[in-house]
Amino acid sequence: MHKIITTLGLLVAVPSLTVAHEGHSHAPSAQTEQKIIRLNTERPKHHLVVFQNATEPKTPDLAKLFEPFNKTVNVRFDQNFLYIESTGMPDHPMMTGITAWQQQVPLPQSYTGNNAWRIPLHPVPAKNPMSTKEHFFRGAIALAVNGVPIFNPIKNDGKTDTLLAGELDQWGGHCGRADDYHYHIAPVHLEKIVGAGNPIAVALDGYPIYGYNDPNGKPPTNLDWLNGHNGPNGEYHYHATKTFPYLNGGFYGEVVERDGQVDPQPRAQGVRPSLPGLKGAKIVGFERPKPGSFIVRYEVFGDPRSVEYTVATNGSATFNFVSTQGTKTENYTPRQGRGGDGRRNAQRPESQRPTGNEPQGNQGPGEGGGRPDGGRTGGDPIVAALDVNGDGKIDKAELREAAAALRKLDTNKDSQITADELRGPGGQRRGGEGGGPRGETPPGQAGGPKGPQPGDGPRQPWILVHADEIDIDKNKIISRDEIVGEATNAFAGYDANNDDKLSAAELSGRGGSRSAMGGFLKGHSKEIDRDGDGILTRAEAIGNAERMFAKMDIDGDGKITSEEIEASRRK
Repeated sequence: MHKIITTLGLLVAVPSLTVAHEGHSHAPSAQTEQKIIRLNTERPKHHLVVFQNATEPKTPDLAKLFEPFNKTVNVRFDQNFLYIESTGMPDHPMMTGITAWQQQVPLPQSYTGNNAWRIPLHPVPAKNPMSTKEHFFRGAIALAVNGVPIFNPIKNDGKTDTLLAGELDQWGGHCGRADDYHYHIAPVHLEKIVGAGNPIAVALDGYPIYGYNDPNGKPPTNLDWLNGHNGPNGEYHYHATKTFPYLNGGFYGEVVERDGQVDPQPRAQGVRPSLPGLKGAKIVGFERPKPGSFIVRYEVFGDPRSVEYTVATNGSATFNFVSTQGTKTENYTPRQGRGGDGRRNAQRPESQRPTGNEPQGNQGPGEGGGRPDGGRTGGDPIVAALDVNGDGKIDKAELREAAAALRKLDTNKDSQITADELRGPGGQRRGGEGGGPRGETPPGQAGGPKGPQPGDGPRQPWILVHADEIDIDKNKIISRDEIVGEATNAFAGYDANNDDKLSAAELSGRGGSRSAMGGFLKGHSKEIDRDGDGILTRAEAIGNAERMFAKMDIDGDGKITSEEIEASRRK
């Protein structure tokens, strides 16, 4: 806003006579004459200030591309970037037609505020453009004008074409591990809304993506290896094609690659774990009965099933898994902190929730950490460390020395106390019995037929010990899918009646899973059984695998590298 200041002078005429009232008049006094002269000669004390609105900043052309979807997509901008906010949920149905399904379903995402999409308003051609055949197998490479992200057509294994593999719906999208819907090919169907010849997406380097034709209605004939060219107006843009790379085959403009993806970009926020593929599944329908309510209908070898779920405004979600055998319900609350997918917030159905009268054990992560025997105070390793005189009480003197007592549990002096350190030497739980029944040595612990023996050194993380077996594709990297897949397959090996629950009889029966993960589930079932009901559920087994993975995935990028594996080794 501009401010214009003008001087307002006060001009007073001085007549020889001033009329006082009818009948007679008076000449001004000497004092009055001086006042009049002063008012006409001194600098004005008053200014007239006029405010004028400055010219409003011009809306960037890039922002106008999202206007057809302004009811669900918000844009803002500064001098350098356009920021796009959305839920990532398109108006059209989703998932229908997928024949290779990872059991994920669309959930609204919070691509807002600091987690909004950011696209440069003034793209700069890169000196060395990078290809999506060799880079950017994680995260988005573009954003559709309806606010839905677009990922590399090649999935994160670096080789699978998602379209040819049957993983995409009829709109070219599917859900990621965080139940985040996204496209993998150019959403040409949006031309019905934005109009033929208008961009349908923007690559994250700032260059627009058009459909199969140029703005003049003619198909391009001179696309470069990035699937782009200088259009009739002389400006560079990309095009959709019916064959790979389907949209921008890389980045003509400058971008930053970090951990296999364009950086920065928003992070999807999952509320439940990623799941393995469901053999024989085909998605046949998607419905929105009411706002916040969704139904994904599918078949497994012709058997009709559905996932019926609702999402509250706070992000919590309730899932009903419906089949001819009945309905199973799972409740989840949003994860705090970084995004991604995990089971740590899974809520049990009301009928399975503890009443508050059950014995309370250690509810810590499944990797390590036994349960105090019967809930006795003497079985708690921290209480045992603080209770120096062993009288079952922690007095004032012991409280004063609490910090020093706890530091003694930190055997490797890394300023943190792990579950293995709480177990003590040989895996036996400090301060009481181990995780198994009295007089028995839990399988895999010191003294067991296959467990570490005294003198073997510090107990190592399970993933480190079994890395070669978990690394299915032998690429020296353990993905979240690989370890969750191991847990899922091991659980299925024991689940004789396919009810997603393992009883003590099933775990101890003949057959079962012969994998390392199978042995882990059997040997640590009491620790993994987080609600202490004596039944190991599929959710508990997968949730334990997720926590084990997260503990070693130091940078939270969804994979455990050989460097991260080695960093976990205890000296």
